[in-house]
Amino acid sequence: AGAVEFDLAYLDEFEGANANDFAKTILAVVAAGLDPHDFNGQDLVEGLLAYHNNSQLGAVNLLNDDIWGIIALRSAGEMAGSQAVQDAKAYLLANQNDDGGWNYSPEGTSDTNDTASAVMALLEAGLTAQSAEIIAALGYLEGAQNNDGGFGFYEDSESDSGSSAWVMAALTKSGIEPATWEAEGNNPIEYLESLRLEDGSYKWVAGDDEGSLLMTAYAAVALSDSFYPVAYLEPEEEEPAVFSLRIEGPDGTICDSLVEATTALDIVESGSAACGYAYHIQETDFGPYLDMVGGAEADGPSGWLYWVNWQAAEVGAADYRLAEGDQVLWAYGQWGIQPMRLGISQGQIELEEEVTATVEYFNGTSWLAVNQAWVRVSGDNYQTNENGQATFSFEEAGVYEIYAEKDNFIRTNREDLTVGSGLQQSVGLSVVVDNGQGDVGQNDTLSFIVDVANLDFGTLTPGQSASQQVRVSNNGQVMVYLEGIVSGDALFEDNIYINQEGWEDYHASIASGGFNDLSISLQIPQNYGLSGQKSADLIFWGSRQ
Repeated sequence: AGAVEFDLAYLDEFEGANANDFAKTILAVVAAGLDPHDFNGQDLVEGLLAYHNNSQLGAVNLLNDDIWGIIALRSAGEMAGSQAVQDAKAYLLANQNDDGGWNYSPEGTSDTNDTASAVMALLEAGLTAQSAEIIAALGYLEGAQNNDGGFGFYEDSESDSGSSAWVMAALTKSGIEPATWEAEGNNPIEYLESLRLEDGSYKWVAGDDEGSLLMTAYAAVALSDSFYPVAYLEPEEEEPAVFSLRIEGPDGTICDSLVEATTALDIVESGSAACGYAYHIQETDFGPYLDMVGGAEADGPSGWLYWVNWQAAEVGAADYRLAEGDQVLWAYGQWGIQPMRLGISQGQIELEEEVTATVEYFNGTSWLAVNQAWVRVSGDNYQTNENGQATFSFEEAGVYEIYAEKDNFIRTNREDLTVGSGLQQSVGLSVVVDNGQGDVGQNDTLSFIVDVANLDFGTLTPGQSASQQVRVSNNGQVMVYLEGIVSGDALFEDNIYINQEGWEDYHASIASGGFNDLSISLQIPQNYGLSGQKSADLIFWGSRQ
């Protein structure tokens, strides 16, 4: 209700014995403007998450710890899409009674207090006031209103200040003005105010002689147009990190780039500068909605959907905070469309040597072969077999772009295949020269030098990065067009940058006698869980320009 500078000495010796102890203490600490991750040397959030088990929070015979667990975690800065929040949400929805309400435990008779708090928790977990479950819960609460405008603990029980305050808070959080809920011309605000005493306290029921400290606390929240949680931990300002963004439109790939972002929605906004597409975000009752990218507008059942690390998210893109190493895919299609990926057996082959492309789709848990997908290779098309594979070869040298498509699936990533003529140098391994054109004149020599044979980034821990300098010199007689390829351990393939850009985006033209100084950096993801020595090759591929 606006008070500041609390005395929390009572909580100094806090020792939690269950999930609700931690949840409600977190709410108090955040309301006081403090960080529950470090309160008197305790991480209260970690303490609450220790009760995340059996795909819910706390005891399996309680629902109120799932309710307060969600509200507390969101208050402490956890995202709505976190596993603990989503598991508790699913447990609540699975135990909603047929009348739309909840009890503090599964299969218990619905009551107004737990129903109102469940509404607030589910709104924090990603539901909206228009969700069927919320509408059903509000229907139960409306049916429990007494003629005096107030609410009792159960339907047909005497109105009390606590129950009325809980329902008012849930209504406010649902975007409903409590004064609009009337029974016999009475509303819950008028009823609650009728229980106020001259000392500022509120009675529990009309027949009480004295005010209740607990009921007064509930009333303060409800009458100040607030709800639970009453406060949120202010996040520290963070610099946007770089993430992989791919956008697949109905007619082609719109963007495939590394982009600075913090959420799965603002990566689309940031990506427009990198890839040059137009987009539109519509504000709706459900939150921001991306309804157009690159001229492709949402129409009927078709629209823009997103995946992070191949998983379809369960929260709005604006609420999905990206973590280190996340890869974001946006695609145009209907609900249920599944993403595909393409891999090739080799990144470089000789003329007439065979290469195999493998196409798989993700069903939410596993990668499965895609039969009869079309593999597109520079104007030629090859269809996959029951193993999701297509094999082909080339009679002309060059760099070929390969991807795959199939109706009712999302177009795959694109892979570059180098065939035949060119010069290749591998930092850390070797230099391979293959002109593939027979003898050439002395004045047509293609040649370049990389000044190091190996890059050692030393010992790094998750979240750390290191850089090394490389000079590539053109000592031939023709201009060289240079590209970089990383091949080896996935740590390097996903996290090597050349001049602060992803290695896939690096290219440069170097005149005869000229050079290019490069900064090669490796960034270890914050959530990288492996250890030990890792290795890969950074290959520089040069061709005549």
